[in-house]
Amino acid sequence: MIAYNFHTVSNGARGEAKGGRWELALPTIGQAPASVGVGQDAMLSAERETIRRLHSDADPTEARLLTAVYVSLKTHPCVVLSGRAGAGKAALVQHLTTALVGSDSGQFIRIGSAQWAAQSGQREYYRDLHTRFGDSQLSEVLSEAQAPQGAGKLYFVLFDGLAPDELFHYLHERLHLLPVDSKPLAVPGNVLFIATVHQTSGLSDRDAVLLSQAHQINVTAYRRLSPQLPPPPVGLQRAMIRDAVRDVVVARDRLRMIFGGVQLPHLRPSSHIAGFLRWYGLSPDTTLDSDMWLFLANSFDRYGNGLFIADPVRNLQVAYDIRMVQRVMARLDPANAALRPELARAVGC
Repeated sequence: MIAYNFHTVSNGARGEAKGGRWELALPTIGQAPASVGVGQDAMLSAERETIRRLHSDADPTEARLLTAVYVSLKTHPCVVLSGRAGAGKAALVQHLTTALVGSDSGQFIRIGSAQWAAQSGQREYYRDLHTRFGDSQLSEVLSEAQAPQGAGKLYFVLFDGLAPDELFHYLHERLHLLPVDSKPLAVPGNVLFIATVHQTSGLSDRDAVLLSQAHQINVTAYRRLSPQLPPPPVGLQRAMIRDAVRDVVVARDRLRMIFGGVQLPHLRPSSHIAGFLRWYGLSPDTTLDSDMWLFLANSFDRYGNGLFIADPVRNLQVAYDIRMVQRVMARLDPANAALRPELARAVGC
């Protein structure tokens, strides 16, 4: 079992992990995080340990994709993984949840599609039955997550291979998570939702608008089996819950604290990505809006270490490129769908 033991006097933080436990005593409010004037070891933060687990046996492309999904879930409680059937979306989710909550914790719930009902002679009956069962599963996990015994635990709900109308039911009608500017249901902050969708073309206007407003990541090919990992040390889940930034003012403050000033380093697409987009006549959305602020801030741990790359400036550029390209892919014309793998490779995932 991994054993950790560290003490950081300069910022009041100390943490220990023995026999699989990871505990942090955090700085009091008002104290500067360790990234300000302190050469904090990147591996001392609980989030860096989470990233280490995610990257176990992963190649650089897989590691970056897994980190992008992790950062996206810190940014928004619901992430949509799109891509053709068989691209490995469910396998990616299995890898992510195994690293974060373990394989037998009971904190990962899968709600599948009812498209199988179309093969029966009583399509509407079985479809309604399936949906009511899914709603029951959802209510159960929400209740467990907000109970005292659920405190400090992460719960993942996977909506696996949903048809567009099923996505609309769960994420809009049931949870009000989409569109992102709607007032969501009072969902416990320790519940995260991942939906996988295969169909992103030929949608109704309603479904196309809904999907375009999702925090969407395109998966082109993920072939890995989940690595064999020991159970996650206690405290890693609590760290993700605690350190997720969902307020844009807090996000700006975190970034200003990391970079030591009012202005961020100048942000624009990396030269190779800008050239790629120009070559294919694609216009990037470079707006530094709330979504981008939050994604950038969540790409750092509480000590200012980058989650993609430890170096803050390089991490900021990688995070900016990834989120910008995700936006391009989310609104890519179906006629240009073949560019998705190229765009994914351009940002290394």
